Amino acid sequence: MTMAVNINVSAQSSGTQSQTNSQTTSNNKKEKMKNITVKQEVKSSPEKIWNILRTGDDLDKWLPIIATCDLQGTGAGAKRVCTTPDGKTLKETILLVDDKNKIFKYKIDEQDMLPTKNYVGTVSIVEVNGKFEVHWNAQFEMTMEEAYPDVEKGLTDILKMAISSLDAAASK
Repeated sequence: MTMAVNINVSAQSSGTQSQTNSQTTSNNKKEKMKNITVKQEVKSSPEKIWNILRTGDDLDKWLPIIATCDLQGTGAGAKRVCTTPDGKTLKETILLVDDKNKIFKYKIDEQDMLPTKNYVGTVSIVEVNGKFEVHWNAQFEMTMEEAYPDVEKGLTDILKMAISSLDAAASK
């Protein structure tokens, strides 16, 4: 028996919209997938933003929470290892680079910062009413369910900052 429950919470402020979805599926065991999506209008051209994002490289040049980023390979299947200023490590795999639709998808294979697992991030550049937005979605499972409120707030803040930083880098 499979059962799906969706809970949507939306908040809007100063051109930024964040949306949280929790999805529970049951198939002989309960898994709770969490979704956090931040949608933010950007001033830079979608091409400039995409040219920075699509490589999967140089996060340390535009994302303040990343101190170093080492990319091995290109496109889907490429691996990157990023470290934070305090020495935490993220090991990631790029899953999709869709130039036509401007969609970048990655998964975090290993990290020692949050009580999460099976994290998949999707970043897309979307035209909405003649303007452009970056939509950044994080889908993951919690390893400590009680920590979700803190993880939700922290990830939402990080995704907002990431979009703003990406937009600023593209405007240079």
